[in-house]
Amino acid sequence: MTAETAMRVPGLKRAVQMHQDVVGTLPLVQYEAGGIRVAEQPGWLQSSASGVPPLVRTKGLVRDLALGGQTLLGCQLDGDRIIDAIHIPQMFWKITNAQIEVQDVIDPRFRQRLLYIPLGDNGILQDGIDTIRQARALDLARLVRLSSPPAGTELHLTDSRFDEMTRKQKQKMARDYAQTRTETSVSVTPSYVEVKEHGDKSVDLFADATNSIRLDLANHAAVPAAAIEGAKAGGGGDMSYSNTATERSELWDLGSRRYADAITARLSLDDVCPPGQYIAFDTTDAFTAPTPTTPPNRED
Repeated sequence: MTAETAMRVPGLKRAVQMHQDVVGTLPLVQYEAGGIRVAEQPGWLQSSASGVPPLVRTKGLVRDLALGGQTLLGCQLDGDRIIDAIHIPQMFWKITNAQIEVQDVIDPRFRQRLLYIPLGDNGILQDGIDTIRQARALDLARLVRLSSPPAGTELHLTDSRFDEMTRKQKQKMARDYAQTRTETSVSVTPSYVEVKEHGDKSVDLFADATNSIRLDLANHAAVPAAAIEGAKAGGGGDMSYSNTATERSELWDLGSRRYADAITARLSLDDVCPPGQYIAFDTTDAFTAPTPTTPPNRED
């Protein structure tokens, strides 16, 4: 199961995107002990000469952490100081004999220092693999059901003499009946034909099974179930997800924060920022109520 295949599962895709959106919009800031902002912020935290915005970089880190439990940041150096960094997708690197090997497709400038970022736990592709496979199997079963829906009208032949009719003869009888019904609201059938209408029977698209699997996916991805679950049976509509400060905080505390903490814990080591300082996401604007109408300051 590859990440690309897994992300074709709608519930999983939405769950991962929620974490990407929450963490990706938060600016990275370097602090001194006591939570005091460093006067001269490292430029690469808020901008990138690579042309890839830090928001996209952070989203890539979160995606890999969520799915695989690990991710990689490639850094460009000026002497021993980091001046730029990009997210290196999982497909372009691997660990062999405790050494990180990056493919040549990645610009050599961003291979000068590699920051391996572990989640400290398995990703969804490991722990949730059974649920993802169930979701894929359910999608296939639904596709088959939609491709061959049950007949809305059945022409039941009550005389056994017609049991030997060929396929073409049966198709002609069905077409003739269907053509008559499109031309007039009155139909005339022989005595040996019994018309059975099945149009009032709904096609089972496994709604209950889909919601059950989405609940499991929500647990694996650590998001509120209502955020990715579909309509309740007989509910007549989708579940709603209110984007209030409380629920944003719940999503952060119980889910997104684990990815943000993994990233900032690695960036706070001494090979990235000086001893006594640390890097963290600024969550001030994200959880202010009411939600600010202006974006956070990302000026480098």
